[in-house]
This record gives sequence, C-alpha cells and structure tokens, in this order.
Amino acid sequence: MRIAYSYIRLTLASWLFLGGIALQFVPSAAAVEREARQRERLLQTVPTEERAEWVRMRDLDDSISEANLRLFGVLLGGVGFAGALFEAAYVSARSSRHCPLDNP
Repeated sequence: MRIAYSYIRLTLASWLFLGGIALQFVPSAAAVEREARQRERLLQTVPTEERAEWVRMRDLDDSISEANLRLFGVLLGGVGFAGALFEAAYVSARSSRHCPLDNP
C-alpha cells in the first residue's frame, strides 16, 4: 500500500510541476485582447490631464502582478519537481532488489 500512496504523491507532485510550468505561459491571447478593450473603456473615463500618470501606474501594477504570478509559478513548479524527484527515488528504492528500507 505504501507504493500506491507513493505513486499518488508522485502524480500530485507532477501535476504541481506542470501547473508551475503552465503559469509561465499566461495570459492567453484572448485575455490580452479583453484586457486591452477594458483598458480603453477605463481610459475614456479618466480626465485627459491624468491619463499619462494613470497609464503609467496601471502598467506598473500590471507588471508587478505578472511578476508575482510568474514567481509563484516558479515556486510551485520547483516544489512539484522536488516532490516528484523524491517520490521517484523512493519508488525506485522500494522496487529495487536491495532496498535498504526493507530492513527493519
């Protein structure tokens, strides 16, 4: 049963790793276009003399948000990769003929 649990943990760790990789490739093209349309609508409500500062602050906020998302993706992928390596080593050691873990 320990091997089955280990395979389940290996699967979950692999999903974490793939999730971390997937976070590196967001947003999609459709999301970028939706954001551009919304930004144009919001920009029309801002007074003309404040638009440059508003655009600069909005770009700064968006870049910080995207950087945080990518950092989280790297951390998530790293934890998943480390977990997958650990579980793969455990399963390999358990299934080998001379497993040191089998000695009581």
